[in-house]
Amino acid sequence: MRLPDRAPGNIFAPVQPLYLAESVVAEMRRAIVNGTIPPGERLIETDLADQFQVSRAIIRQALAQLKNEGLIEVRPRRGAVVTRMSNEVAREVCTVRALLEGWAARTACLTLSDEQLERMRCMSDEMGANVERGDVYRVMELDIEFHSLICQSEDNAYLLERWQSLDALHGALLASRLAYYNYDPLGVIRRHRDLVDTLVRRDPDLAEEAVRTHYISRFIEGGMVGRAPVWTVPASSPTDTEKA
Repeated sequence: MRLPDRAPGNIFAPVQPLYLAESVVAEMRRAIVNGTIPPGERLIETDLADQFQVSRAIIRQALAQLKNEGLIEVRPRRGAVVTRMSNEVAREVCTVRALLEGWAARTACLTLSDEQLERMRCMSDEMGANVERGDVYRVMELDIEFHSLICQSEDNAYLLERWQSLDALHGALLASRLAYYNYDPLGVIRRHRDLVDTLVRRDPDLAEEAVRTHYISRFIEGGMVGRAPVWTVPASSPTDTEKA
């Protein structure tokens, strides 16, 4: 579906009549994750309604969904504002993902086929290429597809549902370029390929530890104690936006 051309200076183009709120959410989510709308930016209902050419009710519905995903917050006297991802939020999101996916990896390393593992290697390369192009949203899509293969191996719908509920927040964290995530293209490829190499070994203990380390290695101080990681956040780990 091709959207109409955008007017000069506008971020968004009008959306088509069907599934209006979903279309608005998808466009705004992409803009937030790619950094087109920066953290701290105020979102004004009337401006958004004019750009999308929809009612303010549709915009309010879309903003409510984005708030549920953690991509925006509502502040007194300012209204809706794009969330500024803190190091603490990054740690919390990565901790939950690490715990859930780490458990699923114990099954995944035994059930993923050679073809699926090779596909994951290819996705690693594609992620690196998109980091180079600056398409963070596509990196997020590939990252979700990559890690979903691990989570879907565990026959636990509740685990998968909880893991998926953090998709949008995790994408926004990528866009914010927090200290825990390596945006060097070769680094992105290597980190994901290393994870595939561990899964290939078909060892549940190693697979679980590799997934947890993949998510929270930047928050670990003093390494692993047994199989329980010591997770700490450095006192001075500003986000890239704070460094700027």
